[in-house]
Amino acid sequence: MGIKKVNRKAFLNLLETVFFVDFIKGLSVTLINLFRRPITTNYPIEKLTPPKRYRGAHGHFVWDGTEPDSLKAIEKFMSYEKGKSRCVACYMCQTACPMPTLFRIEAVQMPDGSKKVVRFDMNLLNCLFCGLCVDACPVGCLTMTDLYELAGYTRRSAVLRMDRLEENAIDWKKRRGSEPDRIWIDDQQREKLWGKIEWNG
Repeated sequence: MGIKKVNRKAFLNLLETVFFVDFIKGLSVTLINLFRRPITTNYPIEKLTPPKRYRGAHGHFVWDGTEPDSLKAIEKFMSYEKGKSRCVACYMCQTACPMPTLFRIEAVQMPDGSKKVVRFDMNLLNCLFCGLCVDACPVGCLTMTDLYELAGYTRRSAVLRMDRLEENAIDWKKRRGSEPDRIWIDDQQREKLWGKIEWNG
């Protein structure tokens, strides 16, 4: 197979050299966008509310009377308290996770034979925020909230323990629980960022 030769000028002509034609061509995209309205926000002064389906910090739904039927079926096998996490320590979240080391789940058997979850830690430093753990949860305990400000000064602050997971979900459900499950809260917020969509058809 022979070498294909590409015809290319080795040098710029005098006009291109004097008027920086190649330089201006290279900056054409920059110059076009220089006068457009920016779509960025002035964070942290201006904060956008993420969509309801945003995959932020995790949370644990609690026993509050809104449990799914799958949880009511095994209620007699679990030792639980009202207002506490409804995790049943089935380890399905850990099984579905691409990084199973981010979970530390422990459960004990009570004297009456029921099971009680005593530890559920999530190390978000290992988390991909893919949401597979939420999809795998058979009792609808795990959820992903809209909390995205997760920076901290220590690695320990990235570990979510059960009490923090419960607080996250309670807060999220109180603020966003009745919202319709859609990408944007309303069309005005979407248009503010991306402009009006013209549908073809």
